[in-house]
Amino acid sequence: MKTHIIGMILLITVNSYAQSNNETQKTLNAVVSHAEEASLYRNKVNWDTVKSNIYKLAKDAQTIDQLTPAFKYLLKSLGDEHGRIFNKNNIIAYYNSTEPKEHLRDFDSDINYKIQMGQTYSFHAEMLEDKIGYIRIVGLPMGDNQKMASDIQSKVCYLINKGAENWVIDLRYNGGGNINPMAEGIALIFGNEVLGGSKGLTEYESSTWKIENNHFYYDSYSIELEDSCEPIISPHIAVLTSLYTASSGEAVAVMFKGKENTKFFGQNTAGMITVTDWEIINESTTMAISVSNYKDRNGKVYLNYVDVDEEHLFVSEPLSEDDTAVHSAINWINDK
Repeated sequence: MKTHIIGMILLITVNSYAQSNNETQKTLNAVVSHAEEASLYRNKVNWDTVKSNIYKLAKDAQTIDQLTPAFKYLLKSLGDEHGRIFNKNNIIAYYNSTEPKEHLRDFDSDINYKIQMGQTYSFHAEMLEDKIGYIRIVGLPMGDNQKMASDIQSKVCYLINKGAENWVIDLRYNGGGNINPMAEGIALIFGNEVLGGSKGLTEYESSTWKIENNHFYYDSYSIELEDSCEPIISPHIAVLTSLYTASSGEAVAVMFKGKENTKFFGQNTAGMITVTDWEIINESTTMAISVSNYKDRNGKVYLNYVDVDEEHLFVSEPLSEDDTAVHSAINWINDK
């Protein structure tokens, strides 16, 4: 009897291992396949060599977490610094170049962490001198798009109704996230126009951003808030960016590029200037890889970062006496 029980236990253990290993293999295959089919950088790699090395790194993996070295190698081979692979909602693989970009030499990881956590800097709006509205847009999570966009728009309309005629749009503390409520919230500032979009390797992988009937559209998707005020026509707009403006924060910055009466102050952005997809591999694993580059309204494609017209150092206390970017922005607006 004992022998049979031990045999059953051994059989169950072997079968569980085989099933686990099989699921791990399926996950690896699916991740590699999606990267080969969808990555913005897919034509820059030798897939025979890359796949051979990936499977060597993964040969002893029994769980998805143990695929991390293979996944990291995949993202490194692609050169995708915006890509992420998740298991059970935890990032298990990403790639950062060992050679820091020249414009990021003053990048402070502690400051970036505070911005990414979204606790130190929050959304803020107030009236500055001479009828200038100030809007600080920070990173937003996935969630209730209607509420998040409405929170921003209500402040925009509050300032318009208070007499705001021109704008300072502060994106310096925006580490990215959910682009749709950010853009819908300030749609009344843009006016009805094409804002740009993204450019992929094919037309199918490209996208368009526009304001139509005072609503932001990402291709055909729109939150479509009910407007609570009328937009200001042809305002002067100062856009503030920093080394920590990343991802969707950079996308919002690109939406202002090429717009009349607009000038950029601060620092060139972080350089995560790609649209990432969201591919569900299985119930525990997802991946987000770069599929297209941001493109402005004039067709310029951004490959490195979003640049500024006038450089100013990052300040930890926005709107303080030391905030030269804001002071210069105000002076520029008033000189117009």
